[in-house]
Amino acid sequence: MTHAASSLPLAAALPRRRVYAVLALGVLAVSFSAIFVRWCEAPALAIAFHRLFFASAFLFLSTRGKVWRAWQALPLPAAALAVLSGLMLAGHFVTWIASLSHTSVASSTVLVATLPIFVALGAALVLRERLRPLLACGLVIAMLGVIVIAMSDGQAGEDSLRGDLLALAGALFGSVYFLIGRRLRQVMATSVYVTLCYSTAALVLFLAAVMLRVPLLSYSWQTFGLFLLIALVPQIMGHTSFNWALRYLSAPVVAIALLGEPVGASLLAWLLLGEKVAGWVMLGGLITLAGVTLAIYAEPRA
Repeated sequence: MTHAASSLPLAAALPRRRVYAVLALGVLAVSFSAIFVRWCEAPALAIAFHRLFFASAFLFLSTRGKVWRAWQALPLPAAALAVLSGLMLAGHFVTWIASLSHTSVASSTVLVATLPIFVALGAALVLRERLRPLLACGLVIAMLGVIVIAMSDGQAGEDSLRGDLLALAGALFGSVYFLIGRRLRQVMATSVYVTLCYSTAALVLFLAAVMLRVPLLSYSWQTFGLFLLIALVPQIMGHTSFNWALRYLSAPVVAIALLGEPVGASLLAWLLLGEKVAGWVMLGGLITLAGVTLAIYAEPRA
């Protein structure tokens, strides 16, 4: 990734409305992630493993093994970056899922959604993608909304702080994952990249679970059903939509769109978990969505 010396071209093969529609679908899908995780009676590592195992297995089977031949033809540097992306994704999920056991859904999703800040900096420094003033304004406005939501969280204390730090670590891992995806999606098909990335992450999580003696099989059918839902909805529909969009939109724009997740997750937590949504959360959500809209508007039209 560090060899990028010039701006990455934006693909213009598709109408922007279609790209934005897929991006919106991805945001809606990942908003369910925290809800499904809360319902799962399993450790964070087990949830993360099954999420990526089932997702990679589904993708591999749906392509009828064609990705295997594509992997064999990959240049070594590209394959190595895809593997590194999988490592970052594994770290992202372990830290974020673990945070949900220590802090609220709103705080966790808000803090992990700070990754656009790191993505914007990385895209400018590493990928040489210029941070346009209007896009920067959208990022600032969206983050103000995120701060408003975070301030509404009434949890405090050492345990909540631990959860907040885990969520922030998830943002750091996720930002590297996004930046690598932006680079590789210029030269790899979505199915090839995400299957290799998800498979690598699943393997890393499996080895970690074995080393830490985390059970992977001794769960109820209901829990395994939730594992499948997490794989199909937030992972395949959500993350794969983002990786697909990275070919057509700059990394900061895709990452900023993720700031819609805390809004969706908070509303879903209110509907499905009974977590109260305060007026400040609603206000913060509106501010966040305004910032996301401005950032998307700032993206250059093909």
